[in-house]
Amino acid sequence: MIRSRFLASASTFVVLCSTSFAGITFGPLRGKPGESVRLVTFSDTKGGTIQRQVSGQSLSGTILLTRARDIVWTFRDPAADGTRRGMVKVAKLSSSSRSVINGKTEESDDVSPLTGKMFSMSKPPEGDWTFDLDGSIPSNRVTREIDELKVYLKRDWFPTREVNPGDSWEFDPTWIKMLIERDFPAAQTIGTMRFRQLRTGMSHQTAIIEVSIRSSGGDFKSNGSASDGTVELNGQLVVNLDTMLDERLELKGTVTTNTDRVGETSKLTLPVNLLVTKSFVREP
Repeated sequence: MIRSRFLASASTFVVLCSTSFAGITFGPLRGKPGESVRLVTFSDTKGGTIQRQVSGQSLSGTILLTRARDIVWTFRDPAADGTRRGMVKVAKLSSSSRSVINGKTEESDDVSPLTGKMFSMSKPPEGDWTFDLDGSIPSNRVTREIDELKVYLKRDWFPTREVNPGDSWEFDPTWIKMLIERDFPAAQTIGTMRFRQLRTGMSHQTAIIEVSIRSSGGDFKSNGSASDGTVELNGQLVVNLDTMLDERLELKGTVTTNTDRVGETSKLTLPVNLLVTKSFVREP
């Protein structure tokens, strides 16, 4: 009797362990009819420092950069020819900076002309995403913001194979890098994800994924000026496995840039905090 109970308990334990660590496969987004996806991002560089050498004089100070985005994506059924279609509503797209160097304060605020706008987007089967902006938006001014939206739509973070806790894979973190720095678009960037844990809640399961990003690059011009920079970020991504929505991304790390011009050198050290949240919403 004792032996039978022991074997039964052991079998139950094995089944539970097998269930807890069963592999998962990431799939397409599973939204309900009429739902849109709200994407909110915020990053800041509290504690950032500046060091400059200008004509032999040393200057130092602090710098705070913030960037905020609040965007709603609505995807529609593809057209008959396979063209993907949708709408994007930009509630907020802004950035600000505040620097204090040797007691002198400089501040700036920038709100994108896309803020408050809604426009359509489409992608033919063999083409790229395009956005139909009205004539009131200066296209040259918003080129960078449009590129950011395109990169977001094209991001491909998860493998098509089954993964288990402990498995790692590389991903393209270009969209994340665009959110936090813009000086080195050609930098070599490596992103790595690691499936750390499968968590079961009352209503759904979530995948807890560790995220690591490393980037470095430089820019050298014919006039003798040079610049280089590094990005180091670590954090966590939470994916709802019922809907396949990546609901929360938190990253912390440091961005460092060095600039050398004739008669002037500067170094920025920026501690970065980035939070990205996504949720399903119903647009009125």
